Amino acid sequence: MAEEKGVPVVIDNGSGMCKAGLSGDDAPRSSFPSIVGRPKYENIMVGMNKEAYVGEEAQAKKGVLKLSYPIEHGIVNNWEDMQKIWHHCFYNELRVAPNEHPTLLTEGTTHPIQPLEIPRPIVKK
Repeated sequence: MAEEKGVPVVIDNGSGMCKAGLSGDDAPRSSFPSIVGRPKYENIMVGMNKEAYVGEEAQAKKGVLKLSYPIEHGIVNNWEDMQKIWHHCFYNELRVAPNEHPTLLTEGTTHPIQPLEIPRPIVKK
């Protein structure tokens, strides 16, 4: 995707699904569940090197993971897990570097009117 450097990324953070793509595309390039899973028990996850699983991978391992839904009713209630979703979105789904693309995050029309404060940096390497 090097030829698309600088093209804005559009991310629709939904309570159930996260959809993402590049500006100008007709449809999202990626759509995955907005969930993060962490091991329920350390001894079950021996040999697995991840502290958290995101999206479909978390869903596939739901029997051994404690699932978290960082967005409820359109409102982010867990910024740490939201950052994991965005990291997964950029690096695993879209395979683009967030510092090379302006980013538009959508927000629901029923979201309470208040200043939106997003922790910086949004996506850690």
